[in-house]
Amino acid sequence: MLWFFGGWLLGAMECEAHGQSVDNEIGTIISVTKSLHLPGSGPAQDPGPGAPGETLFAASQKIDPAKDRTREFLSRYCFGCHGDQKQESDLRLDRLKPEFDRGVNAETWHDVLRVLNRGEMPPEESRQPGATELEEITEFLQARMVSAAEARRKAIGNLRRLNRYEYRYTMQDLLGIDFDFSRDLPPEPASPEGFLNNGRVLSLSPLQMELYLKAARLAMSKAIVSGDQPQTIKKLVTRSYRQRKKDPAPNDLGPGDDFVARFLEFPRQGEILIRVKASAVIPDGASLPRMSVAFGMRSDVLTAEEQVATVDVNAPLGAPQVYEFRTRIEKYPLPGHNPKFPGVMVTLRHDDLVSGKKGQKKNRKKKGTEGQPEGPRSTIRVESVEFVGPVHESWPPRHHTEILFEKDLRDDEPTHWKKVIGRFATRAFRRPATSGEVDAFYAFFLEARKEFEDIEGAMRETLVMVLVSPQFLYLSGQSRPASGGQLSETQFATRLSYFLWNSMPDEHLLEKALGGQLKNREELSQVVSRMLADPKSARFVNSFTDQWLNLSGLDRVAVNPEYYPDFDDRLKEDMREESRRFVGEIILNDLSALNLIDSDFAMLNFRLAKHYGLKGPRGSEFQRVPVSVEDRRGGLLTQAGVLLANSTGEDSHPIRRAVWLLDRLLDSPPSPPPPDVPVLDAGKAARSGLSIVEQLQQHREKKSCNNCHRKIDPWGIAFENYDAVGRWRSEVVRTEKKGRKQPLTIDSRSELPGGEVIDGMPGLKKHLMVREKDRFARALVSRLLVYALGRSLDSADESIVVSLTEDFVDNGYKLSKLVHAIVASDLFRQE
Repeated sequence: MLWFFGGWLLGAMECEAHGQSVDNEIGTIISVTKSLHLPGSGPAQDPGPGAPGETLFAASQKIDPAKDRTREFLSRYCFGCHGDQKQESDLRLDRLKPEFDRGVNAETWHDVLRVLNRGEMPPEESRQPGATELEEITEFLQARMVSAAEARRKAIGNLRRLNRYEYRYTMQDLLGIDFDFSRDLPPEPASPEGFLNNGRVLSLSPLQMELYLKAARLAMSKAIVSGDQPQTIKKLVTRSYRQRKKDPAPNDLGPGDDFVARFLEFPRQGEILIRVKASAVIPDGASLPRMSVAFGMRSDVLTAEEQVATVDVNAPLGAPQVYEFRTRIEKYPLPGHNPKFPGVMVTLRHDDLVSGKKGQKKNRKKKGTEGQPEGPRSTIRVESVEFVGPVHESWPPRHHTEILFEKDLRDDEPTHWKKVIGRFATRAFRRPATSGEVDAFYAFFLEARKEFEDIEGAMRETLVMVLVSPQFLYLSGQSRPASGGQLSETQFATRLSYFLWNSMPDEHLLEKALGGQLKNREELSQVVSRMLADPKSARFVNSFTDQWLNLSGLDRVAVNPEYYPDFDDRLKEDMREESRRFVGEIILNDLSALNLIDSDFAMLNFRLAKHYGLKGPRGSEFQRVPVSVEDRRGGLLTQAGVLLANSTGEDSHPIRRAVWLLDRLLDSPPSPPPPDVPVLDAGKAARSGLSIVEQLQQHREKKSCNNCHRKIDPWGIAFENYDAVGRWRSEVVRTEKKGRKQPLTIDSRSELPGGEVIDGMPGLKKHLMVREKDRFARALVSRLLVYALGRSLDSADESIVVSLTEDFVDNGYKLSKLVHAIVASDLFRQE
């Protein structure tokens, strides 16, 4: 633990770039921790109505009684439903304190202003304020919120730590090692907007710090090597391993068949190479065979393994191709030092979903998942499997020499080791390391040399301290009066790289920042274009898409095999990838974001196209496929990942799908239901003879439910032609009282809150494209801006949201142009 505390002391030393001394840095972190409740203190707790004490800016933000008409307004129009006698949606406004800076009161004031601006409250049947009265109260509340937000931002800035996936990519890019060093870190909760990079949810506990220390030590043990180059093991296998003599050992793999290569000699760390020489027989009309490669070991009852990769095999018989896979052996289960079953195993599997679930061979005469007879199936022929490891192009490896570079003959020992520390710290801190920082780390290095046998061990521990310092783990810094709340050029480059790459700036971007070139709008635009064209931008597309669309629901929803016996859970990853590729296609090819609502194309591979009943690519790679109205696809609303994530796993769930649409695409999340409201039950519906839609009709007949359900249900009913796993259906089966099953034609027509009647999904898409484009545009701008800044928006951001939305619409809803506009905005340069 000595090194653990030493790391934090070194991390809090004098920082010239921020103009803060040791005491100021520590004091700032502590004060921000207490006021923001970010690192190590959990979520902020509001003292509640009538509690003593004031929040950070409460004294300066209290409403002048002479100008205060809010209580009179609330009393006249709101207390009837949200007062001492009645609290609709668990909301009580008569105890609301006049504080706008943070906590429960500020959030409630923001909600009040939002529903007033949108005309959602008071309810239609209640007394309504006049236009002048409503304008006065909303302008007054808006002004107070903007003032409070600006004061708060100037005082505390936007300090946040790296989240789990940012840490993973940063460590990979910093060290040049393809390994997930974040695998033991705890996951972060999502912010109210659904994002994992929001400082509001990124706390830091002592346990997490110990895990960061453990991860840093593991990373440096791999980055800096010692001793002679380890011997490389090379082995070639041409026949499959048989656990029992009677087991078949085929080289020709049909769907579901395995080829197992066993290797008794293997390294325990380092990069390994797996080469598979294979070809395929691909009949006319068949898909390209997909080969999965897994690595692991045998135990008593099964093979403990992890997937290395998958690949389509398209080389013809007689002209086999070598498929090469490089990875690190530490990622996979390895046998102990005296195992019952020695050696490691490379398992090749003909991974064909259409043939059935993993390990399940189906009668070829049975019908496929789409109710059609299965067609011809491809076959993989395995010629050989070669194992090589550990693999090194040079010794010491490049990741070692990038850190411990050769000594300049003109330098003495202290100068050389300070250069080593300084270069590493500069890359880790994403800005030039200061002389004070380098000197302090060098002093630590001298102490460490007394406890380690070799110089590599002492340097490893020194650089571990760099990796657990606040300058590495935290992004941005504190605003200071001298800075006017503006990011420095290196801080700006850092925010940009974590926006578009989820990682640290590369050398090119950092040079641009240090040269002041990012201040030039044309130069900045070129930089953003380069970053979007870089393969690392896929990290941004994937993480933003997953979090914005809440695709993590795919992992939470279990598909009931009684309802969908042919569904294979491996299809979930294809569903997730469809949404990612679709959003990426729109961003990277400068397409209109209105394609997110409805499009004439889809991003499909063979397995997903088969799931939808469409013709698509022959292989597992995703391609752009044209779709027509008759295909009932196009846009996000009909993608299986979205539909499954918002289902029960047994049937559709109109409320979940409606809430998802209102929240994620229109930024109008409904209030959460009261705790005593019963959930929709597909099984109960079947037993009672009521469809889900009929259950919703019963809900709306209850006065306590009608106020919310009439605003939610119509949106979800439009999804009813899509079942739980996203396939089109025209009817559902209803079980009558005597147990007889009766087909019921689906009626997906509904009347939206504004009175417009829509006919299912086509009507919903048309409504969104015609009537909701502005709301959709603003919602998308807001969500992307929240993701880019790593914080929630507040009232002070309203003007920039309006401006960005107007530009977004004027530019044809181009997402790529929106990315450029956000980066070029003044808000993106503010702490």
